[in-house]
Amino acid sequence: MEMILPPEPPIQSLMDYIFDNYSDFDDFCEFTEDLEPEPVDVEECVECHKASYYDEGNPIYECTNFKQVYLFRYLATQFVQSDFVIQEHVRHLIDNKTDLSAVSLGGGPAPEALALMNELSSCEGEYNLFFNNIDYEASWEDIYHDVSHQFSNYIQNVKLRTDFSCHDITSYVSEKLYDIVFISWVLSEISEQQDILKVLKVASDLVTPQGCIIIMDSWESKVVENISSLVRKIAELTIQEHDERWTKNCGVQFPDDIREFFKVRLYCDTAYWVLQNSSDEF
Repeated sequence: MEMILPPEPPIQSLMDYIFDNYSDFDDFCEFTEDLEPEPVDVEECVECHKASYYDEGNPIYECTNFKQVYLFRYLATQFVQSDFVIQEHVRHLIDNKTDLSAVSLGGGPAPEALALMNELSSCEGEYNLFFNNIDYEASWEDIYHDVSHQFSNYIQNVKLRTDFSCHDITSYVSEKLYDIVFISWVLSEISEQQDILKVLKVASDLVTPQGCIIIMDSWESKVVENISSLVRKIAELTIQEHDERWTKNCGVQFPDDIREFFKVRLYCDTAYWVLQNSSDEF
C-alpha cells in the first residue's frame, strides 16, 4: 500500500519557491567605494549581509543581491517569530474577524503577512485580508507582492489584497486604521531616540481602538530596555504582553548546500511586545 504523505507546510513550499526563483544574483556590485561596479561572487554578498547587522554595520537594502540573500537567510525565522506571537497573543482578535487589515512599518518582504495567512488557514470560515507594507526602500515592493501572493496560493480560505507605500515610517500619515500594526526588527536600526518615538506614535495613530501593535526586535538587553522605556512614553500605548527573549527553530528543511553556503539563520531569537492603544481589553 502506497503511503500518502501529508502536504508540506506553506512556509516550506514558499522557501522552495524562493530557492528556485531568487537564485539569480547580479554579477557586479554597485555599492563599493570604487567608481566602477566591481565583479562579485555570491559568497561575498553573504558575508556582506552578515557583517551589515553587527558592529554598527550598514544594511544595504537597495542592493538586489542583499535583498535576495536576506530571503534565503532570514525569511523563515522572521515568519516563525511572527506566527508564534499571533498564535499565542492575537489569535482571539482575528479568529472571528472575516475582514482583517494589517500594516507593517518598515516591512521589507513583510513576513508578517505570511504569518497572518498561516494562522487564518487554521481558523474556520473564509477571510479577507488587506495587508499594507510601508517601507522607505521602494525596491522591496515587487518582492513583497510576489512572495505574499505566492504564499496565498497555498492557503485555501484567505483572499489576500496587498498594497505597498514607499515612505519614511517616522512621518507616515493615513486616515485608514488597521487591526494589527507590525514593527519588526526596525527600531533597533534607528539611531535617534526621537525617531523611534515618532514610529511608535505613527503606530498608535494607525491602530484601531480594539486592535494591537506587535513589536519584534533584538533580545539584547540594551535594545529591550530602550524599546520598553520609549513605549511607556507614548501615553496612548499599554503593554499587554512582553517577552524579553523567545527562541524556536524555523522548521524549514533547507538543502545542505543552501544552508551551509548562505549561513542560514535556523533559529529565531527575539524579544516581542504586544501593545494596545487604549485601556480596553482585546
